[in-house]
Amino acid sequence: MFVDTIQIDLLSGSGGSGSVSFSSKKSKTSPNGANGGNGGSIFLITDSNVFDYSNLKSKGSFKAENGGDASKNLQNGANGKDIYLKIPIGTSVISNGELLAEIIDENVEYKICQGGLGGRGNKDLISKRNPNPEICESGEKRRKITLNLELSLMTDVALIGLPNAGKSSLITTITNSNSKVDSYPFTTVSPSLGVYENNSEIITICDLPGLIEGAAKGTGLGKSVLRHLKNTKFIIFLLDPDNSEYNIEEQINLLENEIQTFNPEFKNIKNIKVVNKSDLDKTDNKYINISTVTKEGINELLKQLDDISFTELNRVNKSYEKIFIETDEFDIHADKDIWTIRGRRAEKITNLKGNSHEILNEISYRFEKSSISHELINQGIKKGDIVDLNGHEFSYE
Repeated sequence: MFVDTIQIDLLSGSGGSGSVSFSSKKSKTSPNGANGGNGGSIFLITDSNVFDYSNLKSKGSFKAENGGDASKNLQNGANGKDIYLKIPIGTSVISNGELLAEIIDENVEYKICQGGLGGRGNKDLISKRNPNPEICESGEKRRKITLNLELSLMTDVALIGLPNAGKSSLITTITNSNSKVDSYPFTTVSPSLGVYENNSEIITICDLPGLIEGAAKGTGLGKSVLRHLKNTKFIIFLLDPDNSEYNIEEQINLLENEIQTFNPEFKNIKNIKVVNKSDLDKTDNKYINISTVTKEGINELLKQLDDISFTELNRVNKSYEKIFIETDEFDIHADKDIWTIRGRRAEKITNLKGNSHEILNEISYRFEKSSISHELINQGIKKGDIVDLNGHEFSYE
């Protein structure tokens, strides 16, 4: 089964812990505790040999390797292995309703889930305040993200029309004249993808399921169909003179309205109008007239396609990748004289192991220098109030 939409859960690896050790064990001087390894990250990578998300569907959840803990005597922990998930070109990456990326080029690597940094050992924590630290850092925790991936086919030509306009017959007629037709069942729509080769280009053609009124707002399969126009270069509107509800002009207005309502930029996609079923003696001289039954007009249509340089046509969709910027994330909750702080910034301040007295001193120093301390002052903290910093409680001075 061809899978064009999928939801997956990603978990990066946690960072390994640093270590506490000394070259001189008796005097506890010359620290040589090493650093923990970084946790594995998760990347998305486009591959032209991958056509859908069936390679991801069977698993659904992906977890990168944790970084290794450090050993003594400057023996750093091993970095966790990264995971590379292959995805088809034309993928939209969405998380919590936010578009994170449109990936329409081959061999693009996109880091989507950053591994936790390894904790520093006591050698890297040497300072003037503490030349022989008996503490080290724990590694950062893993990150978790849920993604929705949506595929928009990368095609040169898309066939659009109302149901029963004859799109499937047309793509079979065009592509059978020169090459093969491949049909793929989709999870939500059932288009066919074919290839037509002229003397200078290989043209990919997609037959999309019929559109109906209200498609752009979700009626029927509308949104699933229209999504595939993002990455096409040209549209053939296939019109049905035998339709009992809409005449030719009404069909054109309906199709153009649905397309442009879904995405106003779609009006910039070049197109031609083609009337099918000339074998029923129903033609319109303003447009190309064909019959997929008798093959009348097919050569004229192919000649028009041959005159188009598809390599020079642009797609509406553009490559886009959101850059992730790490912020000093923290939340402050005040309840009378107790201030509770949680978040990644609070974790970075408190992720210490080793001598309990030194841990308290280091947390106090990091807290005073942090943006959290300044924000508490702005929010009106008073001397003697209790600060709960990621589970470490102390009285504010």
